[in-house]
Amino acid sequence: MTTKERLTGPPSADPTYVLPSAKSVIAFNIALDRDFTPDYFGKVSRLPFRYEMYRGYQAVGSIGKQVADYLGSRGYQAFGCSANGVYRKESNPGFLIPDFSHRYAALASGLVVQGWSGNVLTPGLRAAAFYGSVITDAELEPNEPSSEDICDKCKLCTLVCPPQFFSAKETQTTVLGGKEYTFSLRRDHQRCGISCSGFAGLSRDGKWGSWSTGPFCTPQNDDELFEFNRQAMQDPQNAHLLSHIYPTILDRNKGKGVLRRHLVDTNPTCCNCLLVCSGPRPWREKLVKLLHVSGHVIWQDNQEVVKDRDREKSEALIYELKKMLPQIR
Repeated sequence: MTTKERLTGPPSADPTYVLPSAKSVIAFNIALDRDFTPDYFGKVSRLPFRYEMYRGYQAVGSIGKQVADYLGSRGYQAFGCSANGVYRKESNPGFLIPDFSHRYAALASGLVVQGWSGNVLTPGLRAAAFYGSVITDAELEPNEPSSEDICDKCKLCTLVCPPQFFSAKETQTTVLGGKEYTFSLRRDHQRCGISCSGFAGLSRDGKWGSWSTGPFCTPQNDDELFEFNRQAMQDPQNAHLLSHIYPTILDRNKGKGVLRRHLVDTNPTCCNCLLVCSGPRPWREKLVKLLHVSGHVIWQDNQEVVKDRDREKSEALIYELKKMLPQIR
């Protein structure tokens, strides 16, 4: 738990945007099952991650509602935030600002520590979790921010991001409640958006990619991104994606976000920076190698088709990774 005062800093850390009378925030997370990760990185199947993403988001919503309802029964105002997909009115297509940042609440409450990629890390899970927050006017005793050192600065996360959103060398710092958190320097946020939405996800060398069906490399120049994104979204290869993207964006101010999204519209294509940081370093290193020989995806004959996958190397790495699962769980 943390207080409004300990969240002083970036605008998205301000809980009064969601609940004007806010005094405290309860932060929590949902662990992700990591059994699907080798097949997901190896371009075998993304269906298990689709189910896991849907389960995780709905669990965050359910827990948030139950906690908020309990606080309400005790006479307090409380609101359980959606896990994702709810953005502030001042957002624009190039920079979507969440109604409230679960990561900031988790950092301020000591639930997590900062990771290089910008993801936050939990002992035992590292980045493999989804987060939720319950904002309330109840005065709750806060927990102290954690001083545990989990991120070993391997920077393998920078090797799995097709649009090269964050730096392997430069850093930036956020001040939250007077405490500094340092992580990799971000480039234009459109890079992350176009990849995670699935419209473009091809690596710089064109040899591997995310599960995006858009066969496009993100341009190096940030000034070219807006036009690039527009063209990628209008490309026939990506027409099948629009049904799951637009409903979430259009609902951004209705308070539900991904909680309004059905399983059939849950369409994970990246999350590579989160999923690669889901175990010890040997696990992470093998996931990077696997992704780089997994090929890329195109949309053909009304289905996803994997191209240029090195089957022999992929299957060997998947086998090695699955043997490691007992120590990852």
